[in-house]
Amino acid sequence: MKIRYVLRVLYCCLICLISFVAWGQQFAFEFGSTLSRFDYTLANGSKADYLIPSAGLGFGIHGIQTLLDTSTISASSGKKSIYFNQHPLVRKIVSALRYELGFEYLQMNALGNQQKISFSYQTDFIGLQGALGAHISMLRGFSISGNLVVLGQKMIQGNQLIANQYYNLQENDQFRGIQVLLGYRAEIIKKLNDKISLYGAFQESQTYHSAELGTSTLNFCPRQILIGLRLSK
Repeated sequence: MKIRYVLRVLYCCLICLISFVAWGQQFAFEFGSTLSRFDYTLANGSKADYLIPSAGLGFGIHGIQTLLDTSTISASSGKKSIYFNQHPLVRKIVSALRYELGFEYLQMNALGNQQKISFSYQTDFIGLQGALGAHISMLRGFSISGNLVVLGQKMIQGNQLIANQYYNLQENDQFRGIQVLLGYRAEIIKKLNDKISLYGAFQESQTYHSAELGTSTLNFCPRQILIGLRLSK
């Protein structure tokens, strides 16, 4: 039953991604390391200080699209063309804006030790990521990019190891629900030719589950260092 559910989620993500990539101006493949922090608030309101970040993998495929193609609009006739031709600074700012939609795979892991008992969390999440930001060209084929990001992630597998005993996190309400993460992303891009670019990226995001007295709360805070390849149509 769980396998069928995961396959349906993957299928929906794949359909959405293929549709966007087919329409987007660029698509990107990226791979890297994810260092996740688990912010756990106990039922009495105190913060757990026995959890430490642990490394995992991250992988993504994104479609990238210019928010508004001002070059095409400026070359045409109409009110928008006249406006952008009369306001070159506005045209330059708008033409720098990009938005993205893509598939993301994250391993969010953590380690801990309490009362001389070691434990660990190992999880795999999949979902979609959207981003909106600006792309600024520099010298010698370099450019930089900054984005606000939002992710919707669903855990497909997760285990907690306490001493020598494994526990399935699919039965834990704090892990099995859909996790919405908000954050930011910065990129340095090197253009190799008209079709191919290499880039390095840093991304930080987190969930924002509010802590309520009498109920424990868990927030995920992954940081990612990624390298990737952009292909233009």
